[in-house]
Amino acid sequence: MNKDFVKKYGTLLLLAAGAGIIFQLPYIRETFYVPIQKAMNLSNAQMGMLSSGYATMATFSYFVGGMVADKFSARKLLTISFLATGALGIWFSTFPSFNTARLIFILMGVSTIITYWSAMIKATRMLGDSSEQGRLFGLQEGLRGILNALLVFGMTAVYGRFANDILGTAWAIRTCAIVVIIIGILNWFIIEDTAREDNVEPLKDVILGTFKQLALPRVWLLVAIVFFGYSLYGIFGYINTLAINVYGLSVAGGSTLGGTRYIIQAFGGIIGGFLADKIGSRLKVIIGGAALTAASYGLFLVLPPNASLLPIILGNFVAGMFFIYLLRSQYFAIIDDAGIPMSKTGRVSGIVSCLGYTPDIFMYTMIGGWLDNNQGKTGFNMMFIYAIVMAVGCIVSCMILSNVIKKGKNLPE
Repeated sequence: MNKDFVKKYGTLLLLAAGAGIIFQLPYIRETFYVPIQKAMNLSNAQMGMLSSGYATMATFSYFVGGMVADKFSARKLLTISFLATGALGIWFSTFPSFNTARLIFILMGVSTIITYWSAMIKATRMLGDSSEQGRLFGLQEGLRGILNALLVFGMTAVYGRFANDILGTAWAIRTCAIVVIIIGILNWFIIEDTAREDNVEPLKDVILGTFKQLALPRVWLLVAIVFFGYSLYGIFGYINTLAINVYGLSVAGGSTLGGTRYIIQAFGGIIGGFLADKIGSRLKVIIGGAALTAASYGLFLVLPPNASLLPIILGNFVAGMFFIYLLRSQYFAIIDDAGIPMSKTGRVSGIVSCLGYTPDIFMYTMIGGWLDNNQGKTGFNMMFIYAIVMAVGCIVSCMILSNVIKKGKNLPE
């Protein structure tokens, strides 16, 4: 087998493993929302505040991450990131007070972003030329799904071995944390150490250069696409809660449903990536994914709260998740479509991540308030209407970016 092929896709696999598994802990609510809520006696709004605390710190960390990656050894940074996140996960598994839990999530906003995120996006882009961007980001998304599925099903199996829900949840979280720590150790022994680059720009120039990117309309359109697309993705984390609280799905079934999404991620990500390169347009894949995801949310909106409809809810969940992963697999691949030079990838991805992921700061608290203050399915319906609006925003932003690109493909280095 060609050594370059092995190196290329081996690197992609390692990037996918890191990007997927390390985020299981800060987003643990997506799989164990109800058990964690019961174990800590938290309201939906408080659950949202945990996620918002993480997101607020992560927002700042996105800007810093690219600069840190240029100054320090990747081997050391990755190892520290995984070990610190794993330790924080073990701490959270003790189910401390709400304020302590908020601190843990804020610290994870540092440990999972600064040492990894922008470098991972740039490294993925550098693995191939413009014609390969769709499949590279799609494969990365898909591989993350496969690895996440294996981990979540393992966590669910651990949870199921305990008759006590609280104890089962605690050990499921510890299982995840231990895996994260093991990956950190593997990074130390497998990743080649990297010396500090000789021609790194002065910190002042890097900061000023980052803010200069904010003057580009296409950067703001990239931000808008990720903002709307990420909102659509994040809302799907509540579907297993809907299925449990409104349609009678068991807690164990809800955890399994949370794990199933990662298998769907594998198919959606890989198919979305190859489809984008096949038709020659990552933006068209995002537009199609957003439109189909809106249709899925529309079906959730109109279905009455009847337990007999649970099979339809589950089927629509599978279809909707597939559509959202078509979209999600490409919303960093379009940095290439927008003509952003390779040398500016880290800065632009930092801006796009920082501003595009701002739904994390307010959306979960907002939705948690809707669910707390509205009985039955009413709060969920408000969430679905919001999701459809986000889908429309995503489609419009893609169309505008397409027109901007037609006026001039590349920006100067």
